[in-house]
Amino acid sequence: MKSNILRPAALAAALSLSLLSSAHALEYTALDSEASRVTFGYRQMNVKMDGSFGELKAQSLSFDPANPEAATIAIEVSLASIDAGYAEANAELEKEEWLALSAHPLATFTSSKVAALGDNRYQVTGDLSIKGVTKEVAAPFTFKEDGDSGVFEGGFTFQRADFGVGEGQWKNFGIVANDIHIGFRVVATP
Repeated sequence: MKSNILRPAALAAALSLSLLSSAHALEYTALDSEASRVTFGYRQMNVKMDGSFGELKAQSLSFDPANPEAATIAIEVSLASIDAGYAEANAELEKEEWLALSAHPLATFTSSKVAALGDNRYQVTGDLSIKGVTKEVAAPFTFKEDGDSGVFEGGFTFQRADFGVGEGQWKNFGIVANDIHIGFRVVATP
């Protein structure tokens, strides 16, 4: 007799808990550009150098932690917002040999696939476009909820020569290495 009374109560409790947890799940659709950042690192004459970009915006963003494989993102980075550490370097990077800002003011990334790797780890694959050249890249990242925000942190490495970044006398990888590491911390809100 007791088991007959307990079954409906247990079922009601389980349904209540599942409703509460699904109500808490959020879909993140807006980029908090003030809290987000994109950094880069490279080696110049075998000395580690770092920099960042100050302006990024999302053309589209959708991430549901309950369904990460359906996620999409399209981000634009204003290359004119580059900070390589000092004004002379920033001015040099604007030139045709480097980023050719007058013709190509934006770098873009558009996702084509997101894979869940377990333990709040994921990998996004998509098209990176710099200086009129588009290549597929894959970037592992982590995701965590922080209050009403979702925080995505990760990075990837690409070869600057693939995008024509550093032409002419700068093609020599002994001066500036070919590998460029991109790091990101993207903060999104519902």
